[in-house]
Amino acid sequence: MATTLRADAARNLELVLEAAEEAFAEKGNEACVADIAARAGVGQATIFRRFDTKDDLIAAVFERKVQQLLTAAQAASRKRRAWDGLLELMSVVTALHARDRGFFQSMAQQLMKDQHLAELKHQMKDAVTGLVERAKVEGDLRQDISPDDVFAFCCAAAQAGAMGPSPTPHAWKRYLAVITDGLRAH
Repeated sequence: MATTLRADAARNLELVLEAAEEAFAEKGNEACVADIAARAGVGQATIFRRFDTKDDLIAAVFERKVQQLLTAAQAASRKRRAWDGLLELMSVVTALHARDRGFFQSMAQQLMKDQHLAELKHQMKDAVTGLVERAKVEGDLRQDISPDDVFAFCCAAAQAGAMGPSPTPHAWKRYLAVITDGLRAH
C-alpha cells in the first residue's frame, strides 16, 4: 500500500528530485548530496529521510527520466500520423540525452537491472515499436528502420551536437533534422 505524503513533504520531495536532476546533469555521479540539498533549499537530513543512500536518490532521478520518456512515447503513439509522433518523440529523447548524456551513460546499464525500471523500459520500447511499425505502414518511414535504430539515432544526434564544430545547447536539433530526413521513406 502506497503512502500519501503530506503536502510539505511532497513539495520537498519534488524540490529534491528537481535539484538532483540538475546536479546530476551537470556533474554526473560526482554531484554531492550537500549541493543537491542546497539547490533544493532543504537540509541533507530531509534527503536522507526519503533516500537511504545517494544511489537510491540516483535511482529515483533515473526512474523519473524513464517515466518521462515513457510518457512521451505514449503521447507520440496517440498522434494522428505516426511520423509526427516519431519526430516529436525523437526530439524529446534527444534533448534529454543531450542534457544528461554523462548521467545516462553511466547509470543506464546499472539501473536497468531494477525490475520496475526494466518494466518501464519495456513499456517504452513497446510504444516505440508500435510507432515505428505504424509509420512504416503509413509509408512515411523507411522499412529498414527498427525501434533500436530510433534510440541509437537520438543518442548520435545528442553526441554530434555536443562535439560538432559549434556546440551549443541546441546544436543537436540540426543533427536530428538531418537524421530524420534520412529516415523518411522515398
